[in-house]
Amino acid sequence: MHFEFPELHLHPDFDLQSFSGGVHLSRTPQGVMVQGDFQGSAKMECVRCLTEFSQPLHVQFYELFAFNARSVTESGLMVPDDGNIDLAPLVREYMLLEVPIRPMCREDCKGLCIVCGANLNLETCEHQRRIAI
Repeated sequence: MHFEFPELHLHPDFDLQSFSGGVHLSRTPQGVMVQGDFQGSAKMECVRCLTEFSQPLHVQFYELFAFNARSVTESGLMVPDDGNIDLAPLVREYMLLEVPIRPMCREDCKGLCIVCGANLNLETCEHQRRIAI
């Protein structure tokens, strides 16, 4: 199955843009094996310059939804009684794991001036000119 959404809200507080990907389900003796491959982007704030930017995220995962308690893996996932597997919590967890601890708009981000707070990616303030001289 292929999924594609311009925007996706994963409850309670995680929003993704340009979300797409696919999932392959296969039956095993123990349960249903879910193989997921998803990508999207999340709005982040750069830790250096505080500019909002779009952080690309990509996840691949394999999880077993067990038919009964004897087959449950360490993830604790089981096929619900109605047979409908909700992938949203699983996708949310894996996507959140891909979010960098220190998101940066770009590797060479210059950050903010420690004196006046100017974004050094956009301008050179008088304090930076004095340091360069």
